[in-house]
Amino acid sequence: MPDDRSADTSTDEPPITVSRRTALAALGGVVGLGAAGVYAASTLATDDGDALAGGFRRADGESAHLGVNYAGSPVLGSLDADLRLFYWTDYQCPYCKRFDVDTLPKLAANHVATGDLAIVFLELPVFGADSDVAAAASKCAWRVARDDDPDAWGRWHRHVFAQQGDKNDGWASETKLYEYTRDVDGIPEADLRRCMDERRDAVTAAVQEDVTTAIDDLGFRRATPAFAMSNVDSGKWLGIPGAQPYETFEKVIERLQDT
Repeated sequence: MPDDRSADTSTDEPPITVSRRTALAALGGVVGLGAAGVYAASTLATDDGDALAGGFRRADGESAHLGVNYAGSPVLGSLDADLRLFYWTDYQCPYCKRFDVDTLPKLAANHVATGDLAIVFLELPVFGADSDVAAAASKCAWRVARDDDPDAWGRWHRHVFAQQGDKNDGWASETKLYEYTRDVDGIPEADLRRCMDERRDAVTAAVQEDVTTAIDDLGFRRATPAFAMSNVDSGKWLGIPGAQPYETFEKVIERLQDT
């Protein structure tokens, strides 16, 4: 049976939510599909064809929308974009990996690169201690990278997903995360370790803030991936639970652009 904390709830019509603090109704059942395929061999490469390269930035002065405080979170794309996609993830979630492999590059190429959409990356660890550690390490990796080389966080994020194994079999342990970090340019292992040693309470609190916003404020189930896309001007938003296909995100974008 599939673990109900990671969800593939693909439907023809995305759910619509237009006000905050409204619980999202689950659409359909959780479909037990296999884990997404492995990344292409060159997951760390960022050549001219990489839609994610050169796109990550920090929020700076603008750090809240839809009740999400994302001052300490990576943002892909321009904060002048009309639409904002909030993406809650767990590194042990196979459907999150599917989104990152299959859908995220298309959104980046077709909507982030054109200035229509900004994507905010948030943490929602649901599978226990290793998920918690990976979420904290992600926050630390961003703190290490955000000032000098924010794209380094994107490389780290993709590289960790590329190592994904079975849930809680040790592949996402703290020791393994440090090992993976050695292969990522722009995030020195020593700096990541120092953050985890000295700032663990702060990054853990930042992860918990992401969780609280998703579960308590926006009404998501405790399952990943979870998305909320918002029209910045109108304030209307759509909730997108589960690993929906790219076409669903296109429909959501079309609806929100018309509001």
